Amino acid sequence: MHNKKGISTAIIAVVVVIIIVIAAVSVYYLISKKPTTTPSTTTTTVSTTPVTANTTTPVTLTVVTFSGQSANFIQYAGNIFSQLHPGVVVKVITYPFSEYISVELTALEAHSSQYDLIGFTSTSAQSVSTYLEPLNLSSFNVSNLIMPQEEFGGIIYNTTTHQNETIGIAYETAVYLLAYKTSIFDNTTLQQEFYNEYHMNMSPVTWQNWSVVIDVDNFLISHNITKYGLLIDDHEAHGIIDAFPAVFGYYYARNNTLNGGTVGGIPGFNIMFEGKILPGYSYPLPAFNSTSGIEALEVYKQLVSYEPPPSQVQISYDDLPEYYPQAAGAFLFTSQLSYLNSSEAQNTALAPLPSGYAETGTDFLGISKYSTHKQLALEFLQFLVSPKMQVIAFIKYGKFPISKEAYSMLLSNTSIPSYQREWLSAVYKAALEAWANPPNIPITYEQLIPSFNTQVFEYLEGIISSPQQALNTAASEWVSYLHSYYG
Repeated sequence: MHNKKGISTAIIAVVVVIIIVIAAVSVYYLISKKPTTTPSTTTTTVSTTPVTANTTTPVTLTVVTFSGQSANFIQYAGNIFSQLHPGVVVKVITYPFSEYISVELTALEAHSSQYDLIGFTSTSAQSVSTYLEPLNLSSFNVSNLIMPQEEFGGIIYNTTTHQNETIGIAYETAVYLLAYKTSIFDNTTLQQEFYNEYHMNMSPVTWQNWSVVIDVDNFLISHNITKYGLLIDDHEAHGIIDAFPAVFGYYYARNNTLNGGTVGGIPGFNIMFEGKILPGYSYPLPAFNSTSGIEALEVYKQLVSYEPPPSQVQISYDDLPEYYPQAAGAFLFTSQLSYLNSSEAQNTALAPLPSGYAETGTDFLGISKYSTHKQLALEFLQFLVSPKMQVIAFIKYGKFPISKEAYSMLLSNTSIPSYQREWLSAVYKAALEAWANPPNIPITYEQLIPSFNTQVFEYLEGIISSPQQALNTAASEWVSYLHSYYG
């Protein structure tokens, strides 16, 4: 769920034509685009007088976020924005991922105006939400954004007002889906053998349920085609809270009693909670300790059985390069594609989770309530998600775009390697159906995740024999945490 998403330099073919594309886009902004002014139709709460080109008073727009390629992209965009707005300097300040939220909160709690734009991820959204301007997106081209990415973190549910609030803008796309090896799954001989034995199509894009995945794993291992099946996270510290919702989403979407008619659940609580709040409660109850949750957990355990035993090796976000070469593929975040070497990358295709959905997790920027340059910050956000800047984000930094138009522009660019264009197409389609998400309420990271992961991990190891017992214990602990927090 943490979002180190992108494609590494090793797998992005840096050819002369691409360099020309980047240069052309930059020149377009520097020469042919007029300075941005205040949108005439804006109804946002950020109504501070805008700073436009030719200002006589130097202005520094300060962004704070975690270090990495995302920050590098923001600074690159900021440099172009500064040249379009003489007198304006965009400065990106970064801290390690493990520290940046605490640094931000220290400043925000003191009502400091030192940061104008606040970086955050899906899971940290509600930690900073009370200090961010609620944004009215009428001044943004909302139709050009991939909204499932925006909704998980950028939009939160206020349990006091019972209204959704937009607190930030997603500036990239990241999804949890299936990466599979074409040398295996496009092999006609293996396809026919699998069909003869299981009477189903082996192609991952055709899978309509998780039972097929288990059959494929069994086929691959029993026929000694690969050492491991399709890898899936089972790391106790964090990976389980990513992997289980990916499986559970299939069952949650088909149980109206659980989802209450909202396939992705209530924003912030998402699919690990019921899609309704019962009378007498200020929060929804956990949904995973149900028959649907039990079935999902049993499937999850079978998937894990086709990879190294969790008691010996826990498959985590960072160890993909070590085990991927011995497997048929993996359920992963698109950011992990950057871990693959060139040969593995070119042999990898992408597919959504069975029946055509995905999980999401991405990065955001919100405007501090204490910023003295709110309108300028809003203009920069609009600039950051513009199609041409999003094209640069992919070509130069390997960031999958949030802009729909940027995907169209990239897919028509034949100088980009064909497998990367196939990735772009698959990610775009999956991002539109990326709703199978874990919670991101304030108590998620420190309380809900450890509680749930511990119980599920012990079930995967066999310490707890009953899936119902594991899920009931986790649900009971979650209710206790919820009651303490929400009352």
